Amino acid sequence: PAAGPAPAAPADAAATPAPGAAPAAPTAAPAETAVPVGQKAIFYEERTSTAQGSAEPGSIVWSLVQESPGGNLPPEPAIRAEATIPGKNVQLRMTIRRNTDQTLPASHIIEMIFLTPEGFDGGGVDNILRVAMKSSEQDAGSPLIGIPAKIADGFFLVALNDTKADEDANLTLLRGQDWIDVPVVYKTGRRALLTMEKGIPGEKVFDEALKAWQAKTAG
Repeated sequence: PAAGPAPAAPADAAATPAPGAAPAAPTAAPAETAVPVGQKAIFYEERTSTAQGSAEPGSIVWSLVQESPGGNLPPEPAIRAEATIPGKNVQLRMTIRRNTDQTLPASHIIEMIFLTPEGFDGGGVDNILRVAMKSSEQDAGSPLIGIPAKIADGFFLVALNDTKADEDANLTLLRGQDWIDVPVVYKTGRRALLTMEKGIPGEKVFDEALKAWQAKTAG
């Protein structure tokens, strides 16, 4: 004869561990989101005939993001910096990524977007002069070898030279130096300098990105 339906298990049977069985592990809490730690940033403005020089403190947060290096290639690690100078209400978003776009002769691209408030004294950032790496806040620094270009108001690209010698020199500076200088010129002609600390979080981000780029280049 056909077997009859099995008796239904009591509702709480699943919740009751079998004798001698270890109790079920509690549901894992979601992984804690790391709170980004801000490193030091300082924004210097030159003294002019009508304005005093200034040095405004701020902070910079480093992170690893995924961006395509160009063409149809999938995203890969890139370096992202978000700098904020509260006293001037100035912000910079900087991204450093590998470049594979054959129409642009560059090994890497540094993209910078400056945000300045309405009515900003200098009228906005009109130009960036270079990007320099240095070992300490007071150092003069060594410029990365590349060509800065203005794309739009507040939006700039620095194309780092793609010859082997220049690329090696640039990567050595990016890897080994602890501070970054970005001298800029306002629309009024006044100059300013944003200097940014890598700190331990920045060192980690640079290290991870540079290793990923090296693997891609070697592959």
